[in-house]
Amino acid sequence: MYYLKCGYCAEHSALKSEYITFCDHCGKKFSSNYADWKLQHPNSTFAAYEIEVGVPEARYEAIMKKRNRQGFDLRKKAALITTVVVLIACSTVGAYYGPTLVKLFQEPVVPVAMLNTENWRTFRGNILQLQTPLSLSPVSVKDEPNIRLKAFKGGSTGEGLVIRMDEVVYLANNYIGLELASKEAANQLSRGEGISQFTYVEKNVVIMGQQAILQHGSYIYKQSSPIEFNSLIVVKGGTRVQLLVAHRGNDETGKKIAEKVMGSARLN
Repeated sequence: MYYLKCGYCAEHSALKSEYITFCDHCGKKFSSNYADWKLQHPNSTFAAYEIEVGVPEARYEAIMKKRNRQGFDLRKKAALITTVVVLIACSTVGAYYGPTLVKLFQEPVVPVAMLNTENWRTFRGNILQLQTPLSLSPVSVKDEPNIRLKAFKGGSTGEGLVIRMDEVVYLANNYIGLELASKEAANQLSRGEGISQFTYVEKNVVIMGQQAILQHGSYIYKQSSPIEFNSLIVVKGGTRVQLLVAHRGNDETGKKIAEKVMGSARLN
């Protein structure tokens, strides 16, 4: 495993794939990401990029060990004391007002810096393309009988923002209806692990002259976290594409990013 050092916050992010473009810690774009490096080295491979630009795992572990040894300076001791005070305060608040209020301190919000579209990149699927602040990487999914599945995802619920594209190819059908595809996509989302109180509304939209359906809804994740989502459904022949953006329910930055991502969707 190799790691990329961020030129802004100096933290390291794992080089899981060639799609890694933004820092996992501050959200800013790497100045030495693979896509830009490839333009200067068109005949080179991702493996060569890792060796030239990346930080080897052994060196990364040495850096982290050194950081841990030096970790307890006066400033970090003060931060530790502050953290203990906050935890005690949260426990007290929780005892009086319940776990819901405490949860507000735990749930992440999307950094406002992500709204800067200059740092966004284009992601192209087989049918749809979009602008995104997160790098979308392939997700391991299993094909079903007569169905071929492909998925790409960026972010996580723990980070406060998820952007995902799912492509479903029905091998036995040359055509599937848009309304049926929309209902199937919503049903699959509602059956996800830890999801309850699922509700949504939808409306018809047009993308470059083609009919599509835009869904907006909410659900409770693991009985505590309110989540909002936007889901765009497009059908082409026997293929269904779903573009999903999910964020914390009361996160205004997340809402704005979801609107921008949905508004950027175009047919290839």
